Amino acid sequence: MNNRKYTVCRDNIYIGEVVKTSKIYRYEGKTNLFRTQPGQLNESSWFSYRSMLFVPTEEKLSNDLLYQSPSYPILNITDDDTCLHLKESVVIKDACNLSALLTYFGYKKELSYEDILKIRKTFFTGKFAMDNCELFGWKEITAEDVKFYAHGKEITDPKELAKQRRKFRIQKQQGHRSFTCNGTSESILPSEYFDVLDRRGDNTLMDAITWHKNIDAFAPHKEEGPVKKLTRF
Repeated sequence: MNNRKYTVCRDNIYIGEVVKTSKIYRYEGKTNLFRTQPGQLNESSWFSYRSMLFVPTEEKLSNDLLYQSPSYPILNITDDDTCLHLKESVVIKDACNLSALLTYFGYKKELSYEDILKIRKTFFTGKFAMDNCELFGWKEITAEDVKFYAHGKEITDPKELAKQRRKFRIQKQQGHRSFTCNGTSESILPSEYFDVLDRRGDNTLMDAITWHKNIDAFAPHKEEGPVKKLTRF
């Protein structure tokens, strides 16, 4: 997009990861490789730049909804032959359609730039999926769910058990949260959102320092060149 005066169809909105890769190949394994299914395209090595909210163009390239970005090829959306002939290049990987999520939360069929900003700020905080895990078929593990052990034996002493539970809650407050499948055969929303939303969301200050990332997961990387914000007109 060049400016903020646009409308896009809710059902065409995707989230994906902008990466620099040296090789694209067709995955021929018998089981899924993370989110890549047998027969789909995958990248052999890559460096992550940022997250992107986009809609595919008529040529099935990315159209960034937040910045004036180049139109990047999208793995498993852009023509496969085009992607397979790419050498070292920037592409979008793990594109995930957000239609089911946006429909569930009441977004109308046609969305504006202001709607996209709201979507970005609501669902990509880095903890939205964890805070709403049951929508995606998961349950957060609490201190009361855990059995604690010392010297190979389960802790049953009330005082020691309370101490271990306090430690567990402190670790949770520090971001060390654990989840388990809630045991139901179906979730309200597609389970893939549980991994995708927070992985593509903002980074904590600690993660930003440790992994040399921007806290803002959507901020353009300097190696993309002069990527600007959308103009008002």
